[in-house]
Amino acid sequence: MLGLIMSNQGMPIEREIKHRLPVRSGVEFGGRLNDRVTVSTGVTYTMLTSDIKEGSDENYYTGQQKLHYLGVPVKVSYKALSWKRLDLYGVAGVLAEKSVSGKIVRDYVYGSRQSRSESETVTVKPLQWSVNASVGLQFNVADVASIFAEPGVSYYFDNGSGIETIYSDKPLNFNLNVGLRFTFGNR
Repeated sequence: MLGLIMSNQGMPIEREIKHRLPVRSGVEFGGRLNDRVTVSTGVTYTMLTSDIKEGSDENYYTGQQKLHYLGVPVKVSYKALSWKRLDLYGVAGVLAEKSVSGKIVRDYVYGSRQSRSESETVTVKPLQWSVNASVGLQFNVADVASIFAEPGVSYYFDNGSGIETIYSDKPLNFNLNVGLRFTFGNR
């Protein structure tokens, strides 16, 4: 990095970062409080990937940052409409995520030829908190198992880490969650 700074003395430096859509998967379990209200929680895994380019036109690096998170969501859903095996519902909740690993890989280019590559561990210590709201459609496969789709919106709070992610640069995100849900209690 120091060589890149020295090579670019007096040249305009630009930094460009492009965040890819987050990839999230998880398992969720819920308990019915009554025929309309369900409280659920689970475990999620999220991978955040960002492509970075920094330097001048002649001397720069390109890199890819990957961060891996484990999270615990807590949600409350309200079933608005039921017809045969389909349910239409609204959901509100919070998600706490902890970064479990991260890495950035950089490829350095000097005068249009690649010089070297390096890898660096990225650590995000604070928890990442978000609030979420969505509308869902659920197909009940059995009394305890269902397949769901939930288009929604999430807001990610500033965790003060200083690491650029899609959460920090675009805190308001639209998303589509799909998956398999297990719900226990009286139907």
